[in-house]
Amino acid sequence: MMVRRILLGIIALLVIIVAGCGTYWLFNGDRLKEEYAAYRKTGAPVLMYHGVDAELPKGWPRSLVMPTALFEEQIRYLSEQGYKIVTVEELAHRLEKGESVDKYVALSFDDGYKNNLTVALPILQKYNAKGSFFVVNRLMGKSDYMDESDIKKLIAAGMELGSHTYSHNPLADIEEKYLVWETDTSRYWLKKKFDGYIVRTLAYPNGSYNQRVIAAAQKYGFYRALTGHIGLNTAATYKKAPMEMYRVTVADDGKGLEGFKERLEQAYLFGFLQTKGININPIRDIFVKD
Repeated sequence: MMVRRILLGIIALLVIIVAGCGTYWLFNGDRLKEEYAAYRKTGAPVLMYHGVDAELPKGWPRSLVMPTALFEEQIRYLSEQGYKIVTVEELAHRLEKGESVDKYVALSFDDGYKNNLTVALPILQKYNAKGSFFVVNRLMGKSDYMDESDIKKLIAAGMELGSHTYSHNPLADIEEKYLVWETDTSRYWLKKKFDGYIVRTLAYPNGSYNQRVIAAAQKYGFYRALTGHIGLNTAATYKKAPMEMYRVTVADDGKGLEGFKERLEQAYLFGFLQTKGININPIRDIFVKD
């Protein structure tokens, strides 16, 4: 009974929000269109991928593997639309300096799958694109995952290496004493294995984090971190919360390129609504699991 009441309350809230937005749009539509067009030029999305392969391994959710042909279609679309496809670090540096990020997009790949090198990298190079690859230390070299030589090839190709923690445990759920292992130890071993490479970007496993986790990540040397919340990364959002960068999951939802366009647009729209005091992410988290 209690769950039913909560769901009904959420639905009622959504109806009120939709109705309110509809009314507001009716009287302010033209002005909002102009504001939205201007806002889109102020920030850049970060897209989240996992594996890229021709076939979905048995038992894997579709959100974890992007078909090769569809992935190339997405990268080609971004290129043809005039997007500059960069690493998260490159995007962050532009935001820090207040440089234009209009028509910029950053790519991120979580978990460190072998096909990131064998399948995704050649496609990125074909379109002069870059990406950031977030590896889990304890998975390196295991079946389906990149080993040290693979990751060195990514670095040599100009890609960014990031940490997805040492063990891929949801950071908000673990004891504080283990945060040093998941963050600092992860960075230490990556630096040792990859010729002094300094990892500065963290991707929270399962999007799990809180203020305690943020404090630990900053203490142990991370400059920025990626969440699972949708929005646009602007100079203002990055200055305010570099450890809570927005990104949008790219999944094979059966809609092909149109589904990709919708997810890309979500980043802009969610970010714009946030400037109006409307944060959809908490509600979305209840109903959507990418």
